[in-house]
Amino acid sequence: MLERDYIEKNLDNCLDDTGFIGLPNRKKGKVRDTYDLGEKLVLITTDRQSAFDRILASIPFKGQVLNQVSAFWFEQTRDIVPNHVIGIPDPNVTVAKKCSILPIEFVVRGYLTGSTDTSAWTHYAKGIRNICGTFFPRDEKKTTL
Repeated sequence: MLERDYIEKNLDNCLDDTGFIGLPNRKKGKVRDTYDLGEKLVLITTDRQSAFDRILASIPFKGQVLNQVSAFWFEQTRDIVPNHVIGIPDPNVTVAKKCSILPIEFVVRGYLTGSTDTSAWTHYAKGIRNICGTFFPRDEKKTTL
């Protein structure tokens, strides 16, 4: 069976929500459901698709792909910097150590755009030319896709 056919057959087979009996302290996020087990966390990556702080739809296998890509990179970089991953017992699940959050987020695009208060374009449009230590010249244009 072709991948496309397999995905089409599973359009209604999405992991939209969790709610496991016996797992305590559930926190439902936009994409992940987190269960606090004291010293450990169980992070379940669902198939929920979000944008602009809204859940828009569910996409089959999205959570699995997202979790497995993350797992791959955590494994590839663990000798550079320790991480929180204890194990991946299921394609959608990460068991992790509790740790302190370092509140940094970044997006690598290769173009200047954005619409939120924190986006590079919003700052640039206000005349700010040094964004996160990178100097941007005058006369840049906003990229739209």
